[in-house]
This record gives sequence, C-alpha cells and structure tokens, in this order.
Amino acid sequence: MRRLAMMAVLLSMVSAGAASANAFGQFIPASPLRGGDNMFGGYLLLGDRVGDDVGLLGQVRFSSSPKFDWGLQFGFAGGDETAVLIGGDIRPILHAADPDFPLDLAFDAGLGLSIADHYTLIEIVPAIEGSHRFDLEGSSSSLTPYMSVGLDINHFSVEDGGDDTDTDVVARFGLEWEATRKLGVMAEFGVGDLANDFILGVNVPF
Repeated sequence: MRRLAMMAVLLSMVSAGAASANAFGQFIPASPLRGGDNMFGGYLLLGDRVGDDVGLLGQVRFSSSPKFDWGLQFGFAGGDETAVLIGGDIRPILHAADPDFPLDLAFDAGLGLSIADHYTLIEIVPAIEGSHRFDLEGSSSSLTPYMSVGLDINHFSVEDGGDDTDTDVVARFGLEWEATRKLGVMAEFGVGDLANDFILGVNVPF
C-alpha cells in the first residue's frame, strides 16, 4: 500500500507539468547511479525532434559522489535538416529511497545545443525527477518507473529568419528494466513542445 501511495504522489507531481532530465530526454531513474559506478548509454530517438526520420544519442555519466553525478550527451537528429546534438547536465540527488519515503528524488539542470545548417536551438532544462524501484520476485532484475517535472527554456535562431525565445512545460514518463547489474533497458515518451518523442535505449554501468 505504501508503494502505491508513493507512486500516486509521483503521478500527482507530474500532472503539474514535467521536463526531461536533460535537454534530450531523462534516460535514467532518479536514483543514484547503480553501485556508484559511472555509466554509458545509447539511445534511439523517434518523434517530433527528428520528424519522419530517427536520431541517435550517446551519453556518458560520471558519479562524483553518492549524492551527485553529471553527464555529457552527443548525437544527431534527422528530419528536414540533420542536426548535431550536444548537451550536458548536473544532477544532485535530493533523496535516496528508504523505508520512510521509498521514492528516489533528484534535481537536474541540463543544457542542450542543436545545430543544423540553417538553425540553432539552445535549451536550458531545470527539472525535478522521481522514481521507484520494484524488485522482481525470483530473479535479480528489477523494474523502475520514472518521471520528471520542470521547464524547457529554449532559444530558436533561424538563419535569415530571426530569433525566438520560449518556455515550454513538458512531461516525460519512462521505465527501466534492470536485466542485470551491468545492463539496463529503457523506454520513455514525452509530451509537450520539443518533447513529443519516444526513446528506446540501454544503460551500461562501468
């Protein structure tokens, strides 16, 4: 019952509006990186950011302490124009799940840059993340649903077309299957401007 209550709290947080953990997606639960290790991730991007095409993104994250990690992202997105994606974020852990409050909570501050031939998009994304891990009986694997709340502050510059700055409320919902201690498989989707997408990928601690 307590787990259901905690998930209800998390859902109510997201209903107020949400943002990605970094400019291109959340990718991971709000918990500290598994085992305090560093992590590599590879992701397939589908949706509005890439139009009718697909995008690929890689991420490397470093754990500076049990309460702080940071990441760098690099990839590309297809669409009308192929864009190079460059990003980074810092993530202090606000709360690690315990028996009194079994939700992991984190704050994330992300910066993203999308560069194409005729436009540039800069995004600043502050967000609150939440997740809860469910161990699967009879195995060493687990399922972790995650969500995040925040804003996407973006500046869009078009060559010979002017500039525009906007602030968007977006939402992300994801699930990571920890198949082994060294392999996580994730899927997430987003709603809202700049976040109408679907992401599939893997997370590998190292």
